[in-house]
Amino acid sequence: MLKVQGTACDTTCTSCNKGTCLSCIDGYFPSSKYCYKCTYNGCQTCTDEYYCDTCTGGLWGPTCNNACKIGCKLCNKINGSCTLCIEGYYLFEEICNLCSYSKCRTCSSRNTCDTCDSGYWNTTCGTTCGQGCKGSVCDIVHGTCACTSGYYGSHCNYKCSENCVANTCSAGDGSCECVEGHYGYRCEHTCLATCKDCTDGTQCTVCPVGKYGASCTNNCSCNGGPCNNLTGWCNEQYTCPSQCSSCSNVGLCTACQTGYYGYQCNNSCTSGCNGGCEFNTGMCFACQNGQYGTFCNQQCPAACINHSCFQNGTCYDCAYSNMYGEHCDLQCNDLCVDSQCERWTGACNLQCSNRCQTCDSITGKCSKCMQSYGDYCEYNCSSECGNMECNHTSGECFACNDGHFGPFCNSSCNIACSSTRCDMNSGVCNSCSSPTTYGDFCNLTCSDTCIHSQCNRNGECIQGCIANHYGSTCQFKCSEKCKATASESMCDAQGRCFGGCMQGLSGEDCNTSK
Repeated sequence: MLKVQGTACDTTCTSCNKGTCLSCIDGYFPSSKYCYKCTYNGCQTCTDEYYCDTCTGGLWGPTCNNACKIGCKLCNKINGSCTLCIEGYYLFEEICNLCSYSKCRTCSSRNTCDTCDSGYWNTTCGTTCGQGCKGSVCDIVHGTCACTSGYYGSHCNYKCSENCVANTCSAGDGSCECVEGHYGYRCEHTCLATCKDCTDGTQCTVCPVGKYGASCTNNCSCNGGPCNNLTGWCNEQYTCPSQCSSCSNVGLCTACQTGYYGYQCNNSCTSGCNGGCEFNTGMCFACQNGQYGTFCNQQCPAACINHSCFQNGTCYDCAYSNMYGEHCDLQCNDLCVDSQCERWTGACNLQCSNRCQTCDSITGKCSKCMQSYGDYCEYNCSSECGNMECNHTSGECFACNDGHFGPFCNSSCNIACSSTRCDMNSGVCNSCSSPTTYGDFCNLTCSDTCIHSQCNRNGECIQGCIANHYGSTCQFKCSEKCKATASESMCDAQGRCFGGCMQGLSGEDCNTSK
């Protein structure tokens, strides 16, 4: 018998009284004041020198010298029957059996995996998690996961556009703030080559220095200096606030740099805005991941997948397969298989989603949706899509409601368009609501030298010129050398003097000396 020496409580004692050990660490037993080592190495605890009470993992028998069967992590000390299996095995009738699938970490039966090796999912662990899943971990039932930076989608298998600022985008739908020179919901489009920056493919919001106009094709006449993007007025005529991207000739901003709003662009958009905010009100165009609301200052519901939701607070999808509803705050009926149900209605997942018109009988994926899109028609078409109908895969609208344009009909036509109607793709007005405006977007004012200031879409005066003016846009004045007449104007539409020239002059415009 091996006695452990010590004058007081020895290190093998876990409690003692006046130098007498009352209890010992594993592998030792108390006797006559001291802790003595169990004879057999496999003993975890023993009551005397020769009998083991419990064995260390993987062993059994009175002296703990028998190995548990293959696959057992723990087994019954008396008969060696398995009570707990190592990873990759499952317990059935006191025997640990090998899981059928190589990527199963644990399984509850031969053909059903409970957990998978990192990077895999489904009941056979045979499907790879999305390449953007954080830590290569995804939900074993649906494959959904939290995304690393640079990826989006419920399975994080889509890369953010390289044209997104800092290569980051909304984890739910991939929307993002664009780098200069690009536009679109996911910054998938390139601005006109003449633009420095834009919000659509038809006109520029920022021009290179020395250029101006809707397409930045006009040259500034400012001795090489910059001029206003829209009007061409030289910037030296006024001071443009530092956060303006363009401003009027009285120093009021007409457009702000991303992140600001107001006529002086001195108000900051809320930190939750993604891609800036509306010029007049500061309302966000889109929200950062995890935020929602008009000003993106509210947190998405905790049960939303990737903590992401639409701007109205509706979850893109639920983080848990047993939850449903707009905010994923309702629990599926316990009678549903695996407590899983349809995202919107809570109906058990033994049938197509009620938003599907047709679906695959095995996977449940929809091949045709009703006013929705996605594999399971889980996303609503934009409310501004005509009849709320859109492509069931991409969500792009087939047509827009009056007043809207763009792939998702989320851009507003200019209010100067007649009945606020415009081309779905470009936003160009079908016609102008007022005869005093013109241009593709009805944002230019007819010359005040036109009669009643009225002109056609090209800016040409439709009722002629006021007195003593001529030209298609009435941009020229009659010659001051025309002889005065009784008529209201001194020249005709071509600038020819009605009453002849002053003495000593000749020619149609009286600019020739006799």
